[in-house]
Amino acid sequence: MADEAVAAALRSTARLVVVEAPGGCGKTFQGAAFAADVSSTLGAGRLLILTHTHAACDVFGDRTKGLSGLEIRTIDSLIGQIAEAYPEPGLIAGALPDYDRNSRWAAGLLKRRPFIADMLARRYPMVVCDEHQDASVEQHAVIECLHDAGARVRAFFDPMQRIYGAGATEAQRQADDSRLASFRAAADVAESLDVPHRWTGGGEELGGWILESRASLAAGGKLRLTGKLPRGLKVVFADNTAQRNLGFQLDAQDRRPLDPAFKGVQPLLILSHHNDTVQAIRAFLGRSMPIWEGHTRSALPALVQSLAACDDAAAVAKAAVAFVQGVCTGFSDSQFATRFQAEVASGCAKPARGKPALVQSLARRIVEQPNHAGVGAFLQDLQQATKFQAEFASVHIDYPREFWEAVRLGTAKDPQAGLAEQSRHNALTRRLPPLRAVSTVHKAKGLEAPNVVIMPCDGTTFREKDRRLLYVAISRASRNLTLVVSRSNPSPIIEL
Repeated sequence: MADEAVAAALRSTARLVVVEAPGGCGKTFQGAAFAADVSSTLGAGRLLILTHTHAACDVFGDRTKGLSGLEIRTIDSLIGQIAEAYPEPGLIAGALPDYDRNSRWAAGLLKRRPFIADMLARRYPMVVCDEHQDASVEQHAVIECLHDAGARVRAFFDPMQRIYGAGATEAQRQADDSRLASFRAAADVAESLDVPHRWTGGGEELGGWILESRASLAAGGKLRLTGKLPRGLKVVFADNTAQRNLGFQLDAQDRRPLDPAFKGVQPLLILSHHNDTVQAIRAFLGRSMPIWEGHTRSALPALVQSLAACDDAAAVAKAAVAFVQGVCTGFSDSQFATRFQAEVASGCAKPARGKPALVQSLARRIVEQPNHAGVGAFLQDLQQATKFQAEFASVHIDYPREFWEAVRLGTAKDPQAGLAEQSRHNALTRRLPPLRAVSTVHKAKGLEAPNVVIMPCDGTTFREKDRRLLYVAISRASRNLTLVVSRSNPSPIIEL
């Protein structure tokens, strides 16, 4: 059986073991059990478990409590330690960590100075790589250097969980696939996990269907919704009637089959592809469910980068508006943003009354402090306005954690230092989503929930190239999965 074969391969004398591990098939259990058996047998060396997130470090930490001879860390932290010990020439002392730059430097350094890799391999004679499909080219090169220096490597990966953002090119996807295929081909032993442990105890039919769907999607096929559906899978046909691109709306008749889940109290995770759609779904539900913000941010780093390039109040106002429109709904150009930026540009010089006066008071915060401190003060005033001013009732903060992190930037020495502190805090804080939440598929990666709804399953949301994204979405459900499928514009990767 696959479980026994994988366990034997991990404990073998092979120098490189690669395990394809679909979500829910016991990868963390296998890795933790292996650590328990091996960590005390390495003499002066230590077993090193490398993950891509601090949350994954916590999961492995929980499973390996009390073990000696074990170190668990993110691969970025290992690379950062190498870059700190052997700094790149010309790097400014005290500069904020640039993970991509550190990775490039460390990968090149280990190849040019193999004695460094030799020292690391002696300290870590056994390395376990978690979710290795998410490793960048440079991170992968670091692992290869450790392996070439004598470290035995055990790598878990799932190519179907390698999902991309909007900027990824087809060439990048193909290069990543080729790299993973070559890595597996070079392994002394290659195995696959295929027992759907996540669904044990009532979700076996659903788990089997999800693994079958994974195989079909991986082969370029479709998600099959034909014939008898497994227990736990529900298909609701409903058309998204929203007029706005990436918006979301259902008429009353189409919504009716979904209302028991929407209005219930059972744990529920609603997934969609795009941030704009997630915000629209939240509005469609009367903002009764929060958005899961995850551990990474998108609008906040963009704000900090923009502020670093600002040289006047108008540029600061533009950056602040872009941030607000990224984390809030309702602060539209026509209602607020255009007037706000005009007030900043004029120095809030003209008298105003009513709603224009309220907008002017917000703009004055930027005029008085055309920097990150002014942005923080503006955001605080905006939050108060949404609570107490009827003119701002249409403005809603959809990402409150990110919003308040931007407010706290205002108290930092500079925005870059404030962002670094916020990032450290988020990385070291293990947060779980609320029991009932809306999320993008990207943010939900690594999570599971008993009840999952994916919507809309149409040709705009899940396109031909989104097979992996759809697989990651369906595999979050451990007991009940509902797909809201369009009648008029079904996804091309769904077979009806």
